[in-house]
Amino acid sequence: MAPKGIFLIGFSGTGKSSIAQIVATLLDWPMFDLDQVIIETSGMALLMIFQQEGESGFRLRESEVLDAVSQTAPFVIACGGGANVRMENRRLMASRGWVITLEGRPEVLNARIQRQLRQAAPDAIRPLLDAVDPLDQIRALKEKRQSAYALADWTVHTDRLRPEQVAAEVVRAVKLLETTTEP
Repeated sequence: MAPKGIFLIGFSGTGKSSIAQIVATLLDWPMFDLDQVIIETSGMALLMIFQQEGESGFRLRESEVLDAVSQTAPFVIACGGGANVRMENRRLMASRGWVITLEGRPEVLNARIQRQLRQAAPDAIRPLLDAVDPLDQIRALKEKRQSAYALADWTVHTDRLRPEQVAAEVVRAVKLLETTTEP
């Protein structure tokens, strides 16, 4: 069997970037954070991309980067919160690796996001969550994306787990998936 990669998907605040780093270390695989690669290749902050190109321009860049970094497995990729909404991205991920959703309740995600924003640089604003009521925005966006998240090969609920526990669950899931036959 050809080697596969791991795509971590899920809403903002589920810990995709930090979990991807831990999983990559555990497996000794290269790790890519799609948002970071987009920032590095474009030379622009995500907020600037959204302001200049809109969400559709950002999503196009995201698809290009996703394709580029997933060419050679194994890998661990922390996908942006909306990367799997596009059908072509879901097909690409399904053909090149295991798709693992990191899940969390909106209230927990909002608390994590607000904590991250307090500790981050001003340009770390999450463009799609820059709202008067972030919790309502999280609920609405999460509901809109939930059907795409549900298509993953595995789901790990992160609310009550430490990052190391989530990473261990991801590794366990991949080992189980690799030993099962196709449905």
